[in-house]
Amino acid sequence: MNDRNKALSHLQIPGLGLPLRYMPPSDQRFPVLIGAEGYDWKAATLLIREVCMLKFVEEITNKAQWWEKVFDSQIAEKWKQEALQMNWKEYRDYADFTPAMADACINELRIKADLFTKTGLIPIFDYSSCVIKSDSLVPDSLRNALRSEAAKLENVPDEERDWHPGTTRKVLDLVHPSLWPFIYGRTPVLLDKRINLTNALSYCGVGTILPAPRPIEIANPEQSMYSRRYELSMPSLSGRFQWLPCEVVLDGQSAKIDSYINNLHPVDHASLYPIIERFIEKSLPAWDVVYRWPKEFETQRLKTKEAREECTTPEICQQYYNCNPWNRPLDEGEPRRDDTEAYTGEYRDTERFKRDMEWMSETHKLNLPEPEPSDDGHVRLKASDVKSSDFFNGASRIQVIVKLANVHLNPEDPDYKFEFEGGSWHTEGMLNERICATALFYYDSENITDCHLDFRTPADREELVVNLNYEQSQHFPIERTFAIPNAYRDTLQSIGGVLTTNSPSTGDADTRAVFFPNLLQHRVSPFRLKDPTRPGHRKILALFLVDPAIPVISTAIVPPQQREWWSRESGAEQAIAHRLPNELAHAILEDSGLPISLNEAKSIRLDLMEERSAKKDDMDEELQRNTWNFCEH
Repeated sequence: MNDRNKALSHLQIPGLGLPLRYMPPSDQRFPVLIGAEGYDWKAATLLIREVCMLKFVEEITNKAQWWEKVFDSQIAEKWKQEALQMNWKEYRDYADFTPAMADACINELRIKADLFTKTGLIPIFDYSSCVIKSDSLVPDSLRNALRSEAAKLENVPDEERDWHPGTTRKVLDLVHPSLWPFIYGRTPVLLDKRINLTNALSYCGVGTILPAPRPIEIANPEQSMYSRRYELSMPSLSGRFQWLPCEVVLDGQSAKIDSYINNLHPVDHASLYPIIERFIEKSLPAWDVVYRWPKEFETQRLKTKEAREECTTPEICQQYYNCNPWNRPLDEGEPRRDDTEAYTGEYRDTERFKRDMEWMSETHKLNLPEPEPSDDGHVRLKASDVKSSDFFNGASRIQVIVKLANVHLNPEDPDYKFEFEGGSWHTEGMLNERICATALFYYDSENITDCHLDFRTPADREELVVNLNYEQSQHFPIERTFAIPNAYRDTLQSIGGVLTTNSPSTGDADTRAVFFPNLLQHRVSPFRLKDPTRPGHRKILALFLVDPAIPVISTAIVPPQQREWWSRESGAEQAIAHRLPNELAHAILEDSGLPISLNEAKSIRLDLMEERSAKKDDMDEELQRNTWNFCEH
C-alpha cells in the first residue's frame, strides 16, 4: 500500500482521505455561508422595525444592573420614553419606534434577565442565528492570569515582535494561525501516530509528505462542467493552505488541550495552555447554543406578507401614473427636476432625495406590523436549554484554532480604521478550516474609545420576490418596510453591532466576551485613542471552533514546523554549524526540507494572505451577486 492509500485508509478528513470539498449532509453539520455549490444558508429578511428592536435590546443590556432594573416599572418606562424620543432615522433610513415595540422589548428583556442571571449569557441579534455576549463569564483571576502569561509573549526585543503585515505596526501578533500553516503537498503528516503535548517536540522534522489534492478531489466529478468549474475556483476553498487547530478533549464540563497550539511552544509557554483551556471551557455553553440555534431556537419578531402604501395625494401621483418620491411638488425657488434625475446613481445621495422621502413618508403610509407586547413566543431560548455538559451532540473531542493579538495605538497614529484585517467585512478562515463559531475575549484595554463589532448576512430565505405582495414597479414601499437599503442590489442585511470595548454593566472595561456563528460577516468599527497624547491598546484572545461534525487536519497529526523548535530539541542546527562555516551550514538547512525557518514562514504567510485576500474578494462578489429582483411578478 503506498503512502497516499495508507493515509486514505487511516485518515478520513478533508484533504487526507476525503476530498477538500467534502461536506456531510446538511442535517448532520452546521451551515456554511458559501459552500461547494454556492449559497448554503440564508437568513430571514428583517423588517426595519425588528432591526431597531435588536438595537434597543443590545443597548439596554449594556447598562449597569439592567437585569434588575428592567423589573422596576419606573426605570423601564424611562427607557421606553428615551427610545420613543430617539431619532431612529439617524440609525436606519425610514426607521420608527412605537410604544408597542418598546413594550415588547421590555418584556423580552425581562425574560432574558432570567437567562442571564442563571447562565451569564445574553443572546442579541437573535433571529435566524444569534450573537451571544457576556460580562460575567471570566473571573478576574483568570483574566489576570492571561494578562500575565501573554506578557511573556509581548515582552521580547523589538526586532522579534511580529507586527501583522499591512497594519503599520498597529496589530501585534502573539499567536497567529497564518504562520506555519498546513501546506498541501509540503507539510509532513503522521499516518499511524497521534501527537500530544508531551511528545510534540520529538516529532519535529518527522512525517510523510503527501501529494497536494488533485483538482478532481477538489471538485465533484459527478456534477456538470459548469458546477465543476465553479468548485475548482471555489471562493471559499483553498487548495494551498489550511490553518491548524489543536485537539481538545471534552469530559463533562472540562476541556483539555490534547495537542500543541500552533505557534505556541508547549514547553516554553506550558503555563499558558491551562489558561487557554479555561477560556475554551468558558466558551462551550455559548458555542453550543450558537451551534444549535438554527435548528432549535430560530425566531422572528415581526413578519409581513405585503409592502404597500396608502396614497393620500392621488391628485398629485395620478399625474405621474405611479407613487414615487420624486412626485413631491417643488418648493418655491427650488430648481426644476431633470427628466432623468431620479434614475441616476447620485440621486439617492442628494438632499433633494432626502426631502422627497420625507414627503413620501408623510403622504404614503405603510401598514406595518406591530409586536404583541405579551407575546414571548419569540424568546425560545430558556436557561434550561443552556447545557453544562454533553456539548455538540455529545462530542468527546473538538478542534480549536487559537489566536492572540494586540492592537497598539500611539499619538503619532491614533486611529484604527477599516483598511486593516478585521476592519473589513469577512468571515473567519476558509472552508478548509470548517470554522463554525468564534469566541472573542477582550481581556485588556487602555485609553481606547468605544468600539463595535458589526454584523451582516445574506437574507431572503422567504424568496420575497415571489412571495411578497407589492405593487408592480413600486420598490420604495419595500425599502421602507424591510431593512433593505436598495431593492435593486444585493441581499446582504446589516443587522447591527455589539459593543466590545467597554462593559458598563460591570463597571470593568475588560470583561466582555462575544460569541457568534461563522454565518455572519463581521467587521471591527473604527476606534481611536481616548486621550490622543497617550498610547493605548486592546488585547484579544480569539478562539475559532471547527465544526465538530467535520474534523480537519490538526496538530494531532502534523508535527511542529518551526525550525527553531526543532533545532533546540534535536541540537542538529548547532551540530551542523559547529562543523561547517555558517553560510554553508545555513544553505544546507535551507535545502534540507527540514522544519521551516521564521523568514520563510513569514514569506509563506504573505502568500497565504494574498490568496485569502483574493478569495475574500471573490466571496464578496459571490455574496453580492445574489440580488433583489423586484420586477415582474
